[in-house]
Amino acid sequence: MEYGVFYRIIEGFSAVGLRSRQAELLMVPQLGGRIVSLVGLKSGREWLWHREKQGWLWENNAGDDFALSPQAGIDECIPTVAPCCFKGRLLPDHGEVWYKGWELDSSALARGVICSRVVLDVSPFVFERCISIDSDGSFLLDYKLENWGIEDEPFIWSLHPLKSIKEGDYLVLPDEIDFIRLDGGLGVPIQRGDVWAYPEPFSGIRLDRLQVPGDGSELCVKGFAGPLKHGWASVCNDNTADSIKISWDADVIPYLGIWINRGLGGAHHVGLEPCTGIPDSLAIAANEWKTVETIAPSQKLRWRIKIEIL
Repeated sequence: MEYGVFYRIIEGFSAVGLRSRQAELLMVPQLGGRIVSLVGLKSGREWLWHREKQGWLWENNAGDDFALSPQAGIDECIPTVAPCCFKGRLLPDHGEVWYKGWELDSSALARGVICSRVVLDVSPFVFERCISIDSDGSFLLDYKLENWGIEDEPFIWSLHPLKSIKEGDYLVLPDEIDFIRLDGGLGVPIQRGDVWAYPEPFSGIRLDRLQVPGDGSELCVKGFAGPLKHGWASVCNDNTADSIKISWDADVIPYLGIWINRGLGGAHHVGLEPCTGIPDSLAIAANEWKTVETIAPSQKLRWRIKIEIL
């Protein structure tokens, strides 16, 4: 098996991939730079969720409801996750980059790196992500954000990885996480800012075992941990010993979003979402919770995510 860059057509879209000795990653530049596949080569497990039907990938346009998108794999959310109005700008659902085509750097591909960039339509940002293979076989996602505007710009960046849930899956998070602040959900009454104990907010309900309280067929919850001292989070499996670990510098990315969906829209997936600010709305993060990053005019911010498949 050859390692490095490879190409594939998936659901009719041109994709570019990276293969290490541990895993295979596949990205579609045309669809917001979405990473649509992340397969562990040891077990063959596909870690990323998508609908189990033909035609599970399609294009979207500015202003589309994210719920009507493929919602497949890993999206990037910037400068907000929830739609909001900020500084007179109408910011779309899940940000400005997931529905746009990204420009690939052919010279980087020749070096074995998937580097792509996108210019935002509403906010004065240029966003870049370069994916490479580390010496240990993991994937490194290196980011750069540049402010082309003339004033300071608050923003939220959030990784948005939807991982499929298999029998035996459970979360492993840093010991410092003993509560989460909620941003929404279905199943029990939730107000934004409510605090739940982690991992067991209610007797017999274990969030680390991907359980959500409530009755019915559509249960979900979104909450946040942090600010953190330790930037990592894992999904492991009791039955197979497979695991995926995401790690980052908590001094740069201080928060972790936790999304658990047990039936909303007929889906079952979990999202471990490193993020620079909380909650999902930039307007609320900047104006109310005061938990947001800011980039100065002409400034370039950089950060890194590491993804390990074991």
